[in-house]
Amino acid sequence: MSALAGTLGIDAQGLDETVRRFNEFAATGVDEDFHRGEKRWSVGAPKSQGTNPSLGSIAKAPFYGLRLHPSAFASAGLLANGAAQILHQRHHPIEGLYAVGNAAAHNEYGVGYQAGHSLTSGMTFGYLAALHIRDQN
Repeated sequence: MSALAGTLGIDAQGLDETVRRFNEFAATGVDEDFHRGEKRWSVGAPKSQGTNPSLGSIAKAPFYGLRLHPSAFASAGLLANGAAQILHQRHHPIEGLYAVGNAAAHNEYGVGYQAGHSLTSGMTFGYLAALHIRDQN
């Protein structure tokens, strides 16, 4: 791991500790940091101690790394109402302007997201926008 840490320009001891901790979670089947596999809708929710298909040990090379940056996916975007109309900063709809999917701020769900949710959100609010546009004409 130290070679990878050097390539990435990160602390080798910190990377080793992170991998060790994660591998312990994979062995016990309990992710103490992010709770992967604990929700009923998680892929492969754990059946018993030590088994969690959502976790696997980091043990066999080659290892790769990449720099990740926070994104605006779940916390930014254009504020829209229930008809997908973009709202002015004074919270009134801007006529003829709509946003759906990842272009709109997601206010219809709480912490985190599940697979396919952004597609469903885009389709739902796209449909609502189309109905609103139709009704305006």
